[in-house]
Amino acid sequence: MAGLSLKHIYKVYDGRNTNKKKSVRALIKKVRGKSEPKPTVEKRSGKFVAVKDFNMEIEDGEFIVFVGPSGCGKSTTIRMIAGLEDISGGELYIDGVLVNDVAPKERDIAMVFQNYALYPHMTVHQNIAFALKLRKLPVAKVDKEGKPVFAIDKKKIRELKDKLEVVGYDAEYAESEADKEMLLQRRQSLEKELDYYTQTPVQAYKYKKMPKSAINEKVEWAAKILGIEELLDNKPAEMSGGQRQRVALGRAMVRGPKVFLLDEPLSNLDAKLRASMRQEIVKLHNELKTTFIYVTHDQVEAMTMGTRIVVMKLGVVQQIDTPTNLYDFPDNKFVAGFIGTPQMNFMDVTIKKAAKKLAVTFANGQTLKLDLAQLRKIDGKYLDGEEHEVALGVRGEHIRIAETGNANSLKTTLSVKEVLGNTTQMFVKLTDGGQDYIVCVLDRNDYRSGDPVKITFAEKNVHLFDKESEISIMDREVGNN
Repeated sequence: MAGLSLKHIYKVYDGRNTNKKKSVRALIKKVRGKSEPKPTVEKRSGKFVAVKDFNMEIEDGEFIVFVGPSGCGKSTTIRMIAGLEDISGGELYIDGVLVNDVAPKERDIAMVFQNYALYPHMTVHQNIAFALKLRKLPVAKVDKEGKPVFAIDKKKIRELKDKLEVVGYDAEYAESEADKEMLLQRRQSLEKELDYYTQTPVQAYKYKKMPKSAINEKVEWAAKILGIEELLDNKPAEMSGGQRQRVALGRAMVRGPKVFLLDEPLSNLDAKLRASMRQEIVKLHNELKTTFIYVTHDQVEAMTMGTRIVVMKLGVVQQIDTPTNLYDFPDNKFVAGFIGTPQMNFMDVTIKKAAKKLAVTFANGQTLKLDLAQLRKIDGKYLDGEEHEVALGVRGEHIRIAETGNANSLKTTLSVKEVLGNTTQMFVKLTDGGQDYIVCVLDRNDYRSGDPVKITFAEKNVHLFDKESEISIMDREVGNN
């Protein structure tokens, strides 16, 4: 088990430029510090910033979910953690150890892929046990008298020399004096460590394969947890997609890694099986108490599985928070629209403070007066008595059908009604030919397409975003002066 620290992580795909390292550093310098959250793309050279300035501290035992649309950089980030992608800039620590230059096999990480990657000619038992059969465990060398054998560790010396070469190259093309100084300090630390291992004999080890009995014990332990004990003699072709995914999880479990990485592992399953596998993975995390990092584009998976969620867009982290906080307090319009099913309704409105009310004027000219004391606190510059154009967001379940005679309501027209059994979804329009907005109500009703429908909002659940930056202009606490 281990915690992770990601500090100013960048991933730049350099394209056709011959001096790869130098051009990557230059591009990081170019995009760093800009307020525009879009990655920089230079089409002629093919350079592209896939992940920009990713910063996060992951505690030991957390279940972290990376979520976002396709191409947002979530899979690239998890591949950098695994060591399958080089880190263009920044530092990655696992259990307090810098691993930028550490080979994937030495990071003590297990990864579960989307396509299962099982060996079709092997049984379930053989698939799960395969990595264990290849693993060699260190055993301290002793002489004939049983005393420890000490020797110069040539393998460690080679590794340190390789790291020194990489750090020296990075320092040559560092984009700032601060980064250069940091890399020089790393080089000094590595040189000191190299001197020690060059001059000091250390405990010598020999490597032996894991005993067959120990392998069988681990395989049976994983199979019991995953409920596939009766499938150990089957081959992948004889199993369903969900059973294959459990085998892939079992193969990762028996290694006893510090961190589990799961890259969209449920994408190939049908909806019902995905729901059941979500529960199985959460149970597995609770039992193993190991750090899990899970990648998905499905926000339902993210909301139901993660202790914390990282929402990404175009390589930039938009918000890191708990599922409920993301739902209730999105930092910007993108997060608000991406998290939640059905999607949040957005309306372009004009707001103006009028005494203890907030007058909200919609595109069709209607005005709804909201109680400022019931709204979450709004940035004071928008309450100066002048009109301000903003985007209003409200979820379907927070829109109410107004009581008869309520003058402070919004007139809409019903387009379509969907009766789902436990809820009714009503699609309404403010203007003819305009956008549909969804209203979710628990009770069934007699409204038909074309009927007028008056609606109001649950004021504490209203969201307001700056029209230009799309950043939320509201705090988390309710009540405005």
